Amino acid sequence: MVAVLFAAFVFGAAPSVDWLDGGSLTSSAWALGIPHPPGEPGWLVPARIAQLLPVGDIAFRTNVLSALAMAALAAPLLWISRALFGGRADRAGLLAVGLGLLGYGARMQAQRAEVYGLVALLLLLGLAAALCLTGRRSSALVGLLLGLAAAVHPFLAAAAAPGMLLARALRSSFGPSDALHGVGWGLAGFAVYSWLPLRAVANPARAWGVPDSPQRFVDVLLGRAFARNFGGEEATLANAGVVFELHALSGMAASVVFAAVAMFVLRSKPRAHDEAARTRRALAWAAPLWVLGNALTIIPQNKVLPTNPDLLGYLLVGALALVPLLSLGIALLDDIDGTPLARMRTPLLWVAVVAVGLQAVDGLSANRRDNQLARDFATAQTHGLPPGSLLMTSGNNTAFVWGYLQGVERRRPDVLVLHRVLLGHEHERLRLAPALTELGVPWSPALRSEPAAAFAGVSPPVFIEARDPERALLGSLLRRHGVVHQLGVGPEDAALASLRETVLRDLEGPVAHGDEEAALVAAMLRDLMATPR
Repeated sequence: MVAVLFAAFVFGAAPSVDWLDGGSLTSSAWALGIPHPPGEPGWLVPARIAQLLPVGDIAFRTNVLSALAMAALAAPLLWISRALFGGRADRAGLLAVGLGLLGYGARMQAQRAEVYGLVALLLLLGLAAALCLTGRRSSALVGLLLGLAAAVHPFLAAAAAPGMLLARALRSSFGPSDALHGVGWGLAGFAVYSWLPLRAVANPARAWGVPDSPQRFVDVLLGRAFARNFGGEEATLANAGVVFELHALSGMAASVVFAAVAMFVLRSKPRAHDEAARTRRALAWAAPLWVLGNALTIIPQNKVLPTNPDLLGYLLVGALALVPLLSLGIALLDDIDGTPLARMRTPLLWVAVVAVGLQAVDGLSANRRDNQLARDFATAQTHGLPPGSLLMTSGNNTAFVWGYLQGVERRRPDVLVLHRVLLGHEHERLRLAPALTELGVPWSPALRSEPAAAFAGVSPPVFIEARDPERALLGSLLRRHGVVHQLGVGPEDAALASLRETVLRDLEGPVAHGDEEAALVAAMLRDLMATPR
């Protein structure tokens, strides 16, 4: 099953760099640097190994790592499912894994460079070790996998830790020796974080946050640069509604239904096999705690949007913990003879089959095959820019794509690219300050808030991916230049106007079906470019 899922994921994988964090993660792995906080050192090493594959470009090879991690999730999920019934739940397990790994939430993370597939694999392996093994071996493996998962994404690992540890404690006897083994191996796994200060010293211009001191290390580890993402006034019941919607996309709704069936039947007809019974009890208590902790990582945030692929990545990790319970519910349908539920066996099994099919179809909206929109849009930004030009990108999308294009593929090295969203970060100052000093432009907050004024009078041509604050300047200080604006006045070349319409049609065309980020980029571009001069 792992091979089948891997083939399906690779077939739909993005052929190159994708929007959002993928470009930053890929270029950081290539340069052995540090991406955005919390640094993800546990992801960088396997990503750098994946980049050695002799197929596709560097970004595609990194995307393959996500496909492999998500496909490999079938192994711990089936391992747990079989343990619930002593190895006799193959059909139920296959149906449950299909539901969990073929839906939109899973395929979104399997087809682009991201950390969620790998952290989910490590955490589910840890849960399997807690449920399927006993004694010190279980404790040591749980600790190691939890530590490695924390080195990939400490926030998600911390959210899953209570459920995983509860499963270990309920599954078999747990004493001080187990705790020592778990803590020791956990620290060994988490030691991967020593990567951060080492790479910050070796390559500070490619080390986000430059964690070369204890304070900066803690800042990166805790993601303090993004503290404003939490505690907003929108962190209320509205966020909980979005969490429920995203869980449904990840297959959780069907999982809850069949888990409820499993619990009902288990209560009315308990199993005699002690080991399986202990496993079921441990999972029944641990899974809700796992899901709750995961949901609580989202609800306090003030950027909870249903189209945010990062939120789907977060919640997918929580939803996957219910997949074994889903298999339990399906398998128990074979054992309900003589109960009022017996007549419902066939309809419920068909519900499971249809749910798997619907999730698989819905997952097609995550397909990125032949989707080069991120690369094409970023490339169009430098169309017609003379050597020595200065280009200021606006948001994460183009900033991270250009981080890949220049940092990995060496595209347009003759253009100085500044990322407005990164200005103010120390590593970006180290990268840009020498070049800006030569231009006579001081490093200041005005570079981000008022770029048109900050770069007025510099000799190289200046091009800006405009934002709403620059709307009043369009036509007076900024003129249209393809998909960006040029600092200056005068008519736009007809070829550049034609290029812009071509790019917009592509961003809104059939290849972009299901690509929410492409739709957002197109909407913002049309809005700004339609402003009268």
